[in-house]
Amino acid sequence: MKGAFKKDPQRKTARKNEPRPDGPVGAAPEHFDAEERKLWDELAGYFWLTEADRLLLEIAVKLMVLFRKNALDGGGISKLIGALAKLGFSPTDRSKVQAPGAKEPEADRFADFK
Repeated sequence: MKGAFKKDPQRKTARKNEPRPDGPVGAAPEHFDAEERKLWDELAGYFWLTEADRLLLEIAVKLMVLFRKNALDGGGISKLIGALAKLGFSPTDRSKVQAPGAKEPEADRFADFK
């Protein structure tokens, strides 16, 4: 049992009908050019991305291509960082990712002594 659910059992009940996407993010959109497709393949290779991430990944790819061409201003860079963070590409946000097929952490055999 997770600590948050132990403290507030209604949270688990409220989340029982959340969608659980598990299909792969898939191939790049047809309208992407070669550079965008290459970047899509690079980012789509991260195992936690699913079909539910396609739209945000599309935005991140478009922004990242502009970033690599040095064509983003400060606001554009902030949008890119935000999109990448929402996809789990920052250390803090990655810790919140629940990847499909991820293993449960091993039980702490010393938990009874804490």
